[in-house]
Amino acid sequence: MEMVRAFPVLWYGSAGLAQTKMKSLILRYCIAGLMALLMGSAPLQAARVGDLFQAEVDAAGRDTASRDAALKRALQDVLVRVTGSSRSVGQAPARQLLQQPGRFVEQFRFADAADPAGAAQLRLWVQFDGVALAREIRAAGLPYWGSERPDVLLWLAVDDRGQRYLVSEASESQAGAAVTQAARLHGLPVTLPLMDLEDRRAVQFTDVWGGFLGALESASQRYRPQVVLVGKLDRSGAGGSWRSSWNLLAAGDSQGWSGHATDMEGAVRQGIAQATEWLAGQYAVADSGSSVRALVVEDIDGIEGYARAYRYLASLTPVDAVQVVRVTGQEVQFDLTLSAQEHSLMQLITLGRVLQPAGDPLAWRFRLRR
Repeated sequence: MEMVRAFPVLWYGSAGLAQTKMKSLILRYCIAGLMALLMGSAPLQAARVGDLFQAEVDAAGRDTASRDAALKRALQDVLVRVTGSSRSVGQAPARQLLQQPGRFVEQFRFADAADPAGAAQLRLWVQFDGVALAREIRAAGLPYWGSERPDVLLWLAVDDRGQRYLVSEASESQAGAAVTQAARLHGLPVTLPLMDLEDRRAVQFTDVWGGFLGALESASQRYRPQVVLVGKLDRSGAGGSWRSSWNLLAAGDSQGWSGHATDMEGAVRQGIAQATEWLAGQYAVADSGSSVRALVVEDIDGIEGYARAYRYLASLTPVDAVQVVRVTGQEVQFDLTLSAQEHSLMQLITLGRVLQPAGDPLAWRFRLRR
């Protein structure tokens, strides 16, 4: 989806001197807003995932057949990340897109690398056309999950045949590497706790292993996550396989599940995949025809506030176009052209940290956060 839409079309409702002043004010706002849109700025969301449309996969060779096979695997990875579900790849619309992966490729390059055993391995890096691919995904009726995604704080306890530990941000453990790789694969912004003195005072291994969620939610507050994920990995049997159990806490809801894998990487990947799929069910959108939703933003204090609000609304996945229809003091009314249901838009605004409801959210009035 394109990040920059058409320049706002404005409507004026005043007359005489007041009308002239209003037009001048709106013109200044629009010029500044356009400049800000063109120049860009720091991320506006608490968690904004980049590289959604990039992938790197193994390649059997540099010939056309090997390249096309690798491109297909790369596109499969991107479809899993963008739809939020590995099951989407098996659906007929996705299979149709996978028949000609080359038509979505912007750049690709081969590189020599090494596999985990140290043997030589050819890799293919691909950058797909995000705008074209997002358009085709939504036109095909598949769910689409843009770059605005919830912060996930992961408390992960590992019992590796009696060796027990909590995985931290600074950890160089196999489990920490597996979390990073799985989160990258699924496009989920996962943070591990620091496990500094403050964390160690608040959380013990037994808190995570025993599933004492109240203590973990309290300890999580310093990180301000939107989702807390609690995982346990256990390799205690003679066979060497791993058992896992997971709890996801989001917006007052709780989900739990368990898994079984032959290795630690697989156990972590299963947990991250399941969490991603559940969250995608909440936040991914599917095309439902075009509609227009009026939305008012209060507390827009000056040029930067206007540009910030406009750019943020234009970046949301369900929004195809943004039009400014009224400016009154520090209040601006926007008309948003949507390609998804309104509740999807409300969920994304609630997820973000740019706007907050000004009273009843169903009134579609918000305040710009400072």
